[in-house]
Amino acid sequence: MNTYKLHRYLGYALILPVTLWALTGAFFLIKPGYKNAYEQLQVISYPLSSTLPLTPQPEWQAIAINRSILGSHYRVKIDQKWQHINPLDNQTQPEPDNKRIINLLQDAVKHNPDRYGSVLNYQDGIAFTDTKVKLMFDWSRLSLRQQGADSRFFNTMYDIHYLRWTGNKVFDQWFGYIGLGLLVLMALTGVVMVRKSMQKVGE
Repeated sequence: MNTYKLHRYLGYALILPVTLWALTGAFFLIKPGYKNAYEQLQVISYPLSSTLPLTPQPEWQAIAINRSILGSHYRVKIDQKWQHINPLDNQTQPEPDNKRIINLLQDAVKHNPDRYGSVLNYQDGIAFTDTKVKLMFDWSRLSLRQQGADSRFFNTMYDIHYLRWTGNKVFDQWFGYIGLGLLVLMALTGVVMVRKSMQKVGE
């Protein structure tokens, strides 16, 4: 197969990926609504009025004390994992009931009611608001993440841009390598064609 045919066939094969790369690349330059889509939420901390003394244990790797709308939180890290404890007896504190967690989450999102609205329910670390935003809460870390329709749209655009088209990590990774390889090969054949054209002109 000569260089011209190879270049043309590569162009046919790459029409869709290159078009999608260009469109998604242009979208990421603008990033409309990016700030809201990936806003980092945090459980709101309030000043500590007082704390109870703790008796450190040998297995404790770290201690964290803070206060939220639910009250004071005493947490210790054991084997790289955080857990809540009762400061009076060092016993593990279970996650509060769903109603209290909803109050905690509502407090964390009250700064932007247009986006988050009201927290409707909570179960097993997942909550949903009446604006269709998903809240993911980790009680042990007191960490909070959010995902709305815009976040899911951005994630889809990233998947398209990086050729993660099937959801199979191994396949998509090799698909990406092959796509980049074909793009480089197309560029090289284009260089060869240009050189040949220049040589013909010079003859």
